[in-house]
Amino acid sequence: MSSDYPSAQVQTAPRFSLVWIAPLLALAVALILGWQAWGQQGHAITLRFSEGHGLKAGDTLRHRGIVVGRVDSVRLSHGLDGVVVQAVLDPDAEGLARVGTRFWVVRPQLGLDAVAGLDTLIGDRYLGVLPGSGPPQFSFDGLPREPVSDAMAPGLDLTLESESRGSLRPGSPVNYRGIRVGTVISVSLASDARTVEVGLRILKSYTALIRPGTRFWDSGGLDLAVGLSGVSLRVETLQQLAQGGISLAVPEQPAKPVGTGHRFTLYGEPDSAWLKWQPSLPVGHSLLPPGAPLPRPLRAALVWAEGRLFTGHERREGLALLLPGGLLVPDDLVQPPEGAHDDSPRLEVGGLSLALQPAPVRPAPGLALVPGAELPEVRPWSRTRQRRPEQPEDCLAVGDPSSPPLSLASGRFTPAADGAWEVDGALPLDQRWHGAAVLARRDGHLVGVLLVTSERARVVPLPGPLP
Repeated sequence: MSSDYPSAQVQTAPRFSLVWIAPLLALAVALILGWQAWGQQGHAITLRFSEGHGLKAGDTLRHRGIVVGRVDSVRLSHGLDGVVVQAVLDPDAEGLARVGTRFWVVRPQLGLDAVAGLDTLIGDRYLGVLPGSGPPQFSFDGLPREPVSDAMAPGLDLTLESESRGSLRPGSPVNYRGIRVGTVISVSLASDARTVEVGLRILKSYTALIRPGTRFWDSGGLDLAVGLSGVSLRVETLQQLAQGGISLAVPEQPAKPVGTGHRFTLYGEPDSAWLKWQPSLPVGHSLLPPGAPLPRPLRAALVWAEGRLFTGHERREGLALLLPGGLLVPDDLVQPPEGAHDDSPRLEVGGLSLALQPAPVRPAPGLALVPGAELPEVRPWSRTRQRRPEQPEDCLAVGDPSSPPLSLASGRFTPAADGAWEVDGALPLDQRWHGAAVLARRDGHLVGVLLVTSERARVVPLPGPLP
C-alpha cells in the first residue's frame, strides 16, 4: 500500500522587503531636515553689559550695517549689577565669535563733533560688532560705548600726564599743524590719583613726529582774552570745541623717535617758542614705504613784459622742486614767448624773483634746471633719493601742499616715442599739477616730473640723479 504525501518546498525569503522603503525614506528626510535646522540655528553667545539701554529680545546684531545675528533674551545679572544678553549669531557670521571681538549697544549721539545712531531714535536698538582675530570665544564683556576707530589702527601708544582732565575724552583728536595725527584712546586717574593719565594712539604714518622733545598741550575749548584793545576769542576747530583735543609741536633739531609707552607731560597751553618750531621731518605717507619723506614743491611763475605802445605783464604758473643744484621746473617756465621784452622775464618762486641768467640747463625734454636758486627755508631734495626709472611703475604725484598726493598706477601710463609716459586722460589732472614731483611707490625716490597742458598730461622721467 502506498500513499502520496506532498513534499515541502523550501524557499529563501528575500533579504529586503519593499515594506521598509517608506520608513527608510521618512528617516532620511527627517535626518536631512534635522541637519539643516541644526546648521541654521547659529552660534549662541553671552554678552554682559553694565546698562541695557532699552535693548530687548529680537533686536539685531550688525556689522558694517549688515544683520549678523539676533538677541535671544535680556535679563538682569544674578548680582543685579549688570545685564546679561543671550544672542545668536547667524551661521555665516560664526567667525565673529572670537577673542578680541567687541560688542556695544548703539544709541543716538548728537553733538557738534558727530552725529551717529539716529536710526535708533525711531527704530529698535541694536548691537554693534567689531570683529577680533583670536581663537573662538562665546562669552564677552560688552563696551559701554562705541570704541574709538583709531584704537584698532597700527601706531604708537603714548601716555600723557595732566593735572586735570579738561575737555578730553576718548575720541578727541591729536593734531599737528591742524592735521589729525592721532586720537585719545583713554582718560583715567593715575594709580596714585595724583594726576590724570591720557592714553594716545599716534597713527603709523606720523610716528616720526614723536621725539623726546615733543611738546603736547590741551587745545580744546575756548581761549578768551579781554584787554584794552578789545576781546579776542580763539578756537582751534569746531570739533575740538565740542570734543576737546590735543596739539603737539616738534623741536627744530629733534632727537631719535621714541618707542611705544613713552610718557610726556600735557601742558595747559603752549609756550610761544613752541609755535615757532618748523622742523623738517621725514613723515611717512600711507602710499609710500614707512619713513619715506614727501617733497615740498613750491608755486612758481614765469613773469614777463610785452607790448610796445602799452606794456603789460603776463605770467605762466607751475610748480618747482628745489634740488641741490637748483630749481627743477617745467621747461615752459623758463621760455618766455617771442614778444616778451628781452630783459623782463623772471622766475618768481618762494618770495624770490630770479633772473634767467645764466641759461637754465635742460636735463630732459620738457624739464629745466635753474641754477643758483637758494631758498633758506626749504631743504633741497637729496640726490640720493633720485633715480632713473627703467619702465612705467606705480607712482605718487606730489603737487601743491593744499592738495593731497595723487596715486598714479602703472596701468595709467602709455610709453611715448620720446621716452615720456602719457597719462590716462580720465585722471583728474589740471594746471595745478603742472610741475608736480613724481615719486616711485616702492621706494619713495623721485623718478620724474608731471607736465600738464590743456591737451594732455605726461610724466617726463629723470635721466638719472640730478645735481
